Amino acid sequence: MAEYKKFLARIILLMAAAVILTLCLASLALAKRDAAIYPSNIFVGGVSLAGLGHDEAADLLAQQLPANHGRQLLLQLPSRQLSIPLNQVGIAYDIPATLAQIDDSLNQKGFGVFKHCIARGNTINIAPKINWNRTLMEEKLAELKKDLDQPAVNARILYSKDYLEYIGHKTGYAIDIYASLKEINHSLQKGSLGPVPLIITEIHPRVKLEDIKEVKDMIGISMSRINLPIADLEPLVHNLNGFIIMPADSFSLTQVASIKSIIFTDSSLTLVNDTLYRALSQAGLKYVDQQAGFINNLEHPVLITALIDGNNLIIKIFGCQTEEGKEILFVTEKKEIPPQMQVKVDKKLTPQQRIVIQEGQSGYINRSYRVVKIKGKETEKTLLSEEFTPGWDTIITVGPGTIKK
Repeated sequence: MAEYKKFLARIILLMAAAVILTLCLASLALAKRDAAIYPSNIFVGGVSLAGLGHDEAADLLAQQLPANHGRQLLLQLPSRQLSIPLNQVGIAYDIPATLAQIDDSLNQKGFGVFKHCIARGNTINIAPKINWNRTLMEEKLAELKKDLDQPAVNARILYSKDYLEYIGHKTGYAIDIYASLKEINHSLQKGSLGPVPLIITEIHPRVKLEDIKEVKDMIGISMSRINLPIADLEPLVHNLNGFIIMPADSFSLTQVASIKSIIFTDSSLTLVNDTLYRALSQAGLKYVDQQAGFINNLEHPVLITALIDGNNLIIKIFGCQTEEGKEILFVTEKKEIPPQMQVKVDKKLTPQQRIVIQEGQSGYINRSYRVVKIKGKETEKTLLSEEFTPGWDTIITVGPGTIKK
């Protein structure tokens, strides 16, 4: 029995040795074959290299990789996709480096003498090596950034005919060049031409719609007579109208004019500043000095509206009325002054003749007031302006004796 077991053990050892020898010989044979042609389980970017020699594989990859994967780099934005020709950013397939990577995979450590046999059991799909020019890519992204970056748009309030219209804000975005370069490099290292998501930085507006929805009450008003050319005022008034001062923000007309490169005269700046000062002071904003202007020390934003009405500059401030029942109104009154009649005697006329030389025209007095009401009851009425539009008398001539003394 013991002899039989020894015999059986020898048989098993001989069989194992035969298997190992067979595998070694097969691996050596396959190694020799792999040095000449690639095995059937080797792919590059989905392209099979089965049975191809090194030069044949290089030619095939040079044709198939661009055909299968495209000749453009795809970049993804939130709402659109961009296609960039590879030659514009120095992208090219590195075929020699790719084939060298395959050789490294076939000869990697850990296979030992059986590596070429074991390799046959795994599909090896190698990502193609891709070269790119970082400088050209950075320049292309800077070009795209210039064209595609979107600035944030503040929410606005349009004032017209005593009606406030609220316009929503828009979030802007900007391409982060250096973060996007990292994403592109990562994608190219995997042998992929995208789509590569460009890294976007959101730009939040200074004024959002939810910030201004409570701005609905007039809290200040001032009016000034214009005694200079209207054209001198228009640039300042245009840029002032619709300006929103957020809580804790400061506002200086001089600074705004400087930032926006507004052309103005000293007299126009003085007139607008004086009118604005009265209106903002009524609204309760804190005045700092001539340079810093006002600080919005209120808990809500305020809206500045500026309007040239005839020969008057009208500035209104809208916000949130915090005093219960209080209402500030802008009231205009127009009083007619009827024309008088002048009668003149013309001796050339007969007693019955009557000729109208001039038809009379009524004159008017236009008054504007700031009116304060508390729970519907008028408590204050301040005259802001008074403007007289003269008329003229009716003039008639009559013959002698028509007018009785």
